[in-house]
Formats: sequence, C-alpha cells, structure tokens
Amino acid sequence: MTKIILKFFLVASLLSGLALGACQGGPMVGEKTPLNTKIVRLGDTVVAEVDGTSIYLSDIEHAALTKGTITPGQPLTPKDPVFQTMLDELIDQRLLALEALRRSLDQNDETRRRLAVARERILANVVVEKLLAEKVTDESVKRMYDEQRALQGNAEQVRARQIVVETEELANELKDLVEKGGDFSALAKEFSTDPSTRDIGGDLGYFSENAMEDVIASTAFSLEKGAISDPFKARGGWHILTIIDRRAMPRPDIKTVRPEIVSFMTYEEIQKLLKSLRANSDIQLKTGKKPSAVDPETSEKPDAP
Repeated sequence: MTKIILKFFLVASLLSGLALGACQGGPMVGEKTPLNTKIVRLGDTVVAEVDGTSIYLSDIEHAALTKGTITPGQPLTPKDPVFQTMLDELIDQRLLALEALRRSLDQNDETRRRLAVARERILANVVVEKLLAEKVTDESVKRMYDEQRALQGNAEQVRARQIVVETEELANELKDLVEKGGDFSALAKEFSTDPSTRDIGGDLGYFSENAMEDVIASTAFSLEKGAISDPFKARGGWHILTIIDRRAMPRPDIKTVRPEIVSFMTYEEIQKLLKSLRANSDIQLKTGKKPSAVDPETSEKPDAP
C-alpha cells in the first residue's frame, strides 16, 4: 500500500512495544506493578504469567498482526511456531518493562514524552481502524466493484501487430508487400526497429483504447479484424498496424480485484476524514506558513480499481 496507509498502520517497533506493554495488564487484583491497567478481558485467555502480570492470547495475536506474520482473522494456537516466537518476545519485553519500572525509569521526562507519543499514535490508529471497519466493508467493496463494471460498459480490446521503421517510404513499401501476401510477422522481425516487439513479430498483445499512445490507439480501434493501416507517424518512427483480433474487455472477478479496491477505498476514506478534520480544526503553524490542505489530487495514492 501507499505512504498514507503506512502512516496510519505501520507502528515502529519501539512504539508497538510500548503499546503492548501498556495494555497487557489484566484484571488480577494481586498484580504487583503499575502494568496492571484493570482492563477486564472477558473471553480472553491468559497464556503466561510474568512476575504476577498476565500475557493474554490477544496480545500474541496483536503482536503477530503488527509484525505481519499472520493475517487478520487467521487463527493462532500454541502449536503454531509463530505463537511461541511471539510469546518469547512478549515475555522478554515484559521482563524489560518490569525492570524499567523497578528502576523508576517511567518517571523521567524522556520516557513520559515517548509514552505520550505512543499513546497519540495508538489513538490515531484506533480512529482509522474504526473508520475502515465502518466504511470498507464487504458490501461497500461489492458496490464499488459493480460501479466499475458499469463504467466499463461494453469496452473492447484489440490485439494488433506493428512494424516501425524510420521512413514513410519504407513503411509504404512494407504495406504493399503485406497486401500482396507477405507475412506481417516475418516482415516485422526483419525490418521493424521497435526492440520490444520486433522479435515477437510486432505483436502488441491485447490492449484497451486508453492503454496506448493516442495515435496508435485511435488507428488500431478504427480498423476491422484483418485490416492493415496506412503508415502513420508516432513515437519511434513510422508505423503500420494490422489487427489480429477484437474482443470484449475481460471482466476480472471480485476476488481478483478486491485487494486493489480495498487499498483504493482505504486511501479515499482516510483522505476524506483528514480533509474534514483539517477544515474544522484550529491549526496554527509557528513557522510562518499556512497549514497544507489534504489534496487527494496531489497526494500519493493507489490507482483507481
């Protein structure tokens, strides 16, 4: 995904460690350290005890998700090697956190500043997660898929071959040879100067009208199957085209394009939220510059599906 996705979902190792350390205390009254946050975890399972503090199954799952070793919804059991790896890491992390508390390192200004930064980033992530859970759903993804199919309509693709040469005179001579029965593919291999298609007989494959240089696309889509174009000037020299086939544009199924749709919708929803928040918030920069607006047209974003 893009920078905007990374901005909200990839938490640095230190910050994620702080986040986990801040939320792993359970409801046990007997826990001996400030790591106990009194958060009740109904239905959660304690998988380890470290000096009177609890590590839960959800902690293991969250750590694995953060590192990308499992996918959302993927089950994780003690038999899984990932489970033990994450558990060992969380135990080490808990031991180090407890040692920091014993040394009162949580009381110094640098630690407090870093904890505040971690808390702010976690809160931002939670807002985005909630937004996406509401907006990027199976229903909304299906709706966008259907809309894109409707926009595609009866779009066509053509498959063409080309010969590219330096002069109009040679292009006309080659067209005459083809019209007299010459093999277009063989002539492309012998005479074409286009390095990307020459060795495959000038084959451009299937393409849609908006996927080629304008003059090539307009020429190709004006020809019937089997027709040969007059020479025309385009990038690389003088071209002649012949059309091998025409077909309706293939329509990928929703499973194939779902990751692209999710990526695009995620970006769009985050951008809309940020634009609204900036428009309705009092932002004063002390550098003499005005706050920049979130502009979907200039921000880096994934391609539309």
